[in-house]
Amino acid sequence: MELSGFKSGLIILCCFLCTALKAQDVKQSAAVTDVVEKYTQYQKKNEYGQGYRIQISYSNNRDEVYKAKAKLYGEFTDYQSYVEYEQPSYKLRIGDFKTRLEATAALNQVITLYQGAFIVRDRIKIK
Repeated sequence: MELSGFKSGLIILCCFLCTALKAQDVKQSAAVTDVVEKYTQYQKKNEYGQGYRIQISYSNNRDEVYKAKAKLYGEFTDYQSYVEYEQPSYKLRIGDFKTRLEATAALNQVITLYQGAFIVRDRIKIK
């Protein structure tokens, strides 16, 4: 019986806290509003940002990677492909995904043809 009273008290406390939090009126200064607006405008102008891509392959042979990129154009037309050079390897990556969830959905398609594909954090083009 004591546990039932505890549950009732906990529910009443939760209801009270939720009501108290909703009752608070948050006022934002004009300076904060101005900074948020400037940041929003900056993000709209910014062409690149942090996100995710899917790495298909990598190799020290430049021609091999560019041949694989040409093959990708026919297989995955929805995704932009990129070759990045990071000494000593060329990396073939596709996509511009803002979230890991978006990248995972695309990886499920890609992995059927490229079993070694995986998600990497990268600088992406923001659409």
